[in-house]
Amino acid sequence: MKSTILKDGLRIGLSVVERVAAKSPSLPILGNILISAAKNTVELSATDLEIGIRYTLLAKNEKEGSCVLPARSLSQFIALLPENQITLTTKEAGLTIESKEQQTLLKTLPAEDFPIIPTFKEGEAFVEVETRPFFDGMSQVASMAGQTQARPEISGVFVSFLQQTCKLAATDSFRLAEQTLSFSKGQPLQTTFILPAKTARELVAVLGELQGKTRIYVSPSQAVFDYAPEQPGKPAIQIISRLIEGEYPQYQDIIPKDFVAKLVVDKNAFINQLKAASIFSGKLNDVKLVVNQKKKGVELVSKSTDVGEHTSFIPAQTQGENIETSFNWKFLLDGVMHMKGDEIELGFSGAESPVILKSVRKEEYLYVLMPLKV
Repeated sequence: MKSTILKDGLRIGLSVVERVAAKSPSLPILGNILISAAKNTVELSATDLEIGIRYTLLAKNEKEGSCVLPARSLSQFIALLPENQITLTTKEAGLTIESKEQQTLLKTLPAEDFPIIPTFKEGEAFVEVETRPFFDGMSQVASMAGQTQARPEISGVFVSFLQQTCKLAATDSFRLAEQTLSFSKGQPLQTTFILPAKTARELVAVLGELQGKTRIYVSPSQAVFDYAPEQPGKPAIQIISRLIEGEYPQYQDIIPKDFVAKLVVDKNAFINQLKAASIFSGKLNDVKLVVNQKKKGVELVSKSTDVGEHTSFIPAQTQGENIETSFNWKFLLDGVMHMKGDEIELGFSGAESPVILKSVRKEEYLYVLMPLKV
C-alpha cells in the first residue's frame, strides 16, 4: 500500500480504534490495528473479539494494500509528528511513515493473521436513528446495568425497537433506568436485543457527540452500528458487537403505578443536600428521606458513628401521606444526575416499596430505586 493522508485525521481515527485494541497474552495480535487502503479511503480496524470497530477516512492512494501495526506505538508516534501530511508505504521490512522532515520504519505483522471482523450484508433490514439523541438516551441508562456473571442477562442494556418508539433499559436488580425515544416515521425492523454494557459505553464515547444518522443492523448474535456523517468527507464509523444471550427480565412489573405520596423538588437543591447528607451516611451509604406534608417539604437525614449526624430540609410540592424511607445515596444521586430540567418528581408507593423518579419537564426517562432496609 502507498497512501497519503492528513495526520490530524489519522491521529483522531487511531485514538478511536485504539480504545478497542486489547492486550492479550494469548492473542497478542489483538493489541494491533489493521490498516487497509482501498480506492480513496484508508480504513482502521481493531477488535477485542467482543467489540470490533472500523474507522474510514479519506486518503490519496497510489497503491492498495493492508498491514497490521501495534496500536499504542503507532498512535503515540503519529501524535508527535509536526507535519500534517504524511505518506504510508508498506515494504518487506514494515511500514514507512514519511513526512517532510522525517522517515520512520515500523515493524508490521501479516494482515491475514488479523481476526475477521464481521459486518452486515447488503439488503439486510435496519433501524435508522438520529445519532446524538439515540446515544444520549443510551448514556442515561448504561451505567445502571448489573456487573454480576451470575445473571448475564442484566449485565447489558435492553434495546427494544417498535415501529414508532425505542425503549432503552438497564437494571442491576436494585435500580432500573428506562428511556423511551420516539421516531418521526415508522421503522421497517422491530426487534429486541441485549447489548453488553461495555459496548454501550464505547458507543456513547465514540458516537455520542456526533451529528448524522446511524443504521443499526441486528442478527441473533451481533449488532452493527453503522454511522454515516452528515458532511461528505467526514469519517465513517462502524462498531460491531456480540449480543448477550438470554431473556431480559419483565422489568415493567416493578415500575410503581400507585403512590401513597408524591413530591416535586428543585433538582439542584436536592443534589446539593443529598451530597451533604452523604458525608454523614452509614456503612450502607444510607440516607433517609422524610416526606412531611405539613411542612410541605422533605428532610434528608443521615447518621454515622464515626462522623456525626446531619439533617436538612428542602421545600417541595407535596401530596399524599407522610412517609419515611431510606436509600443508597449513590444510587439515588445516579438517577437524579441523569435527569434533565430544573425539577424532579418522586413517587413513593410505600416505605418498603420502590420509588419512581421522573423529570417534571416532558421527558420519557424514568428511574426506579429500591429502598434500603436499615
